[in-house]
Amino acid sequence: MLLSNALNSRRDRSILYSRITILILISSIILTKNALYATFLDKGIGLYGGLFHCTAITHNFHIFIFLISAIILQLTSFYPRKVYLKDIDVKSVFDLFYSKFIYYKTKIINKMAEQFKIIEYSLIILFIIIGAVFLISTSDLVSIFLSIELQSYGLYLLSTIYRNSELATSGGLTYFLLGGLSSCFILLGTSLLYANSGTTNLEGLYVINSISDISKDEISSVLYWYKAYYINFALLIMSVGFLFKVSAAPFHF
Repeated sequence: MLLSNALNSRRDRSILYSRITILILISSIILTKNALYATFLDKGIGLYGGLFHCTAITHNFHIFIFLISAIILQLTSFYPRKVYLKDIDVKSVFDLFYSKFIYYKTKIINKMAEQFKIIEYSLIILFIIIGAVFLISTSDLVSIFLSIELQSYGLYLLSTIYRNSELATSGGLTYFLLGGLSSCFILLGTSLLYANSGTTNLEGLYVINSISDISKDEISSVLYWYKAYYINFALLIMSVGFLFKVSAAPFHF
């Protein structure tokens, strides 16, 4: 689809690309369903050195995201037509069922929903879906950040898809600046966690945090460099970044 968008100059291929994207999502549902047997009985499978952890629960959420995304594309990515009733006096709802609808048969340029003539629309949706799927299966702070940014960049583009609208442009720019600010907080919290614990894996951080509950005499020789309050400060900074990402109060302005 990237090659098609780069080599094709026709703007009326949006419907075709949206249908291809729906077929891709349906194929992904079938592949994810076939992979359920590998994770249903076990505790899951680690991928890429522990960056991702796939279980039966994550696969079920993947199927849900693919299905919802296909339905959204089916509802939003095609050209809606203007429908009107000609010379008919509609007095009740039942009259609509016995009336003949007349469609405007105009050219594509004159139809409604002109933003969907942008052929990159379905490709942006795919990038957002990829980020969401990665974020569900992640088990490391690095992969969490990469998944959030991959999803956020698609949302930045999607919020400014009305290129000629001043409100859309200003809203997308504000969203982009606040997203960059929140990414700085997340990176700062991640770097502080790594500087104190030496790992970015979520299970490793859980183990180190659990060991810190032991008395200082028992772990003085093992974790002499570890400061228990340091991880709380890093998690506080990271939480500020995540609250900015989800626009939660008091960071919703």
